[in-house]
Amino acid sequence: MTIRNGGEGREEQFAALYRKYYLRILRFYMAAFRLPQEEAEELTQDAFVKFFKAIDEYRGDAEWAYFEAIARNIGLNRVRSRSTAKRSADIVPMDAPGAREVAAKPDPDADVVERHERDRQQKSLYDEIDKLSPAQRQCLMLWLEDMKYEEIAKALRISVDAVKSRIRDAKRALRARLGAIGLPGDDE
Repeated sequence: MTIRNGGEGREEQFAALYRKYYLRILRFYMAAFRLPQEEAEELTQDAFVKFFKAIDEYRGDAEWAYFEAIARNIGLNRVRSRSTAKRSADIVPMDAPGAREVAAKPDPDADVVERHERDRQQKSLYDEIDKLSPAQRQCLMLWLEDMKYEEIAKALRISVDAVKSRIRDAKRALRARLGAIGLPGDDE
């Protein structure tokens, strides 16, 4: 199905692909990323928005592979954003008593130099993770989100041995580049 013709035909073809793959992508998010249905629905919509924006680049072949690649990237971005949010800020409800005061006051017990060094090391780590091969980066990011090897293998449709070797190679590359910083949960 070629979509390069634009106009109403393009929208009809998009609608047909939406109907064909919506539930499949929704189930993909729920199974591969262990998401609740509401969050999976949100990511599914994001995937179709991204597809629609790039529809002129789509050649019309390997439909599911194309959609799955978009869906996987959006899912991995969500995983990354969660881990970024976890390490960068405390979440305080806006209506909590004293929320503005809590957000404005720095922790008096935290050593500024230690906090700055930890933040610098974390940034260096994630900068180096971004330089890994896409395969290694995908496996490592899912592993950092506490997914088991078997879960990563299922999510990425690869063997458990491939997951283990990609994570091992990623760790080696990071150790070589970063030295003593290390990875969270790295016991080697």
